[in-house]
Amino acid sequence: MVPVEWPLAAPAADRPVESARTRGSRRLASVRRDFFLDPAHRLTEQERALMTAMLNDLVGSVSGALLAAVPVPPVLLTDATSLTLRLSAAGLLDREELVSLLLMRADEHRIASAFAGRAGPRNLPLLPRLVGDKDAQVAAAAMALVVGRGQRRDAFGQPRIELADLSAVEAQCLTAAVAAGLAEAGAADRPALAEAAAAVGSGHDQSESLDSAVNDLALALEAAGRLDDKTLETVMEDGEAVLLAALLARRAGISAETGWGYLVGGQDGGLALLARMAGLARPSAARLIAEFAALSGASVEEEAARFDALGGEVVDAALAWWRLPSPFRDAATALGEARG
Repeated sequence: MVPVEWPLAAPAADRPVESARTRGSRRLASVRRDFFLDPAHRLTEQERALMTAMLNDLVGSVSGALLAAVPVPPVLLTDATSLTLRLSAAGLLDREELVSLLLMRADEHRIASAFAGRAGPRNLPLLPRLVGDKDAQVAAAAMALVVGRGQRRDAFGQPRIELADLSAVEAQCLTAAVAAGLAEAGAADRPALAEAAAAVGSGHDQSESLDSAVNDLALALEAAGRLDDKTLETVMEDGEAVLLAALLARRAGISAETGWGYLVGGQDGGLALLARMAGLARPSAARLIAEFAALSGASVEEEAARFDALGGEVVDAALAWWRLPSPFRDAATALGEARG
């Protein structure tokens, strides 16, 4: 029994408690990586919790879809958190596209929360205004985005991701991993779960992804001739980061993914170069830098100075690089070729 001097330990004294920490060289390797990780690159506790919750939810929804597709009722129900931990320990969830999507949604939520917390009077948010737009295509695309976002919120308003948000290959890998995990847990037999994984994976439709809805709205605004600086400033003011990245990317002729990296990731000169590539006038560029520099970890003063100093050759070289096909850029990078 635990002595009375240790009352906090008393509740655990009458049952064996397994250590929550891994000992030995396996833990040491993880500690070394974590200890020397640049603090600027480390996830905050809020980001980690949000990404973990989204991952648990995704694994749980895929698990439910798989078990529903099994002809024979499952022998047992598997807890989504336990299943996620098992798959994670096996390295099946450490996939670049999946983690990138989780991080993007966490960043999007962080930015939206920062803008929502601002004091002072606010107009009707941008998307509800666009739902009532006189242009039918813009209104329909805005409504689809509003509906898509609503489907990706849990009961507490926290973001979720769905299988459709992944590429077809990534969705198939995830469904196969979850099916194998369910089989290992004894939820159903392997052949039935393998067949269910094939069925769920083949039913994947990326046109229903949230990124597709954002892109459709960007295309509709472009078709309506509204990729001007005034529209972009309205999007900036509302903190619509993903839509802003897509619109700036269309102005620049680069991918939305690249636009997002510059807007939030602070890569290669970040906001200043993005503003130059998109051809923003100086007042609009200043607005972009003022609104998003701190949120992307950049300095307002440095980004503003960089915008003024950037020459046309640098901007043209960056545009030429990002307009190359992605597989070609990847191969050129692997060969050590300089960007731009």
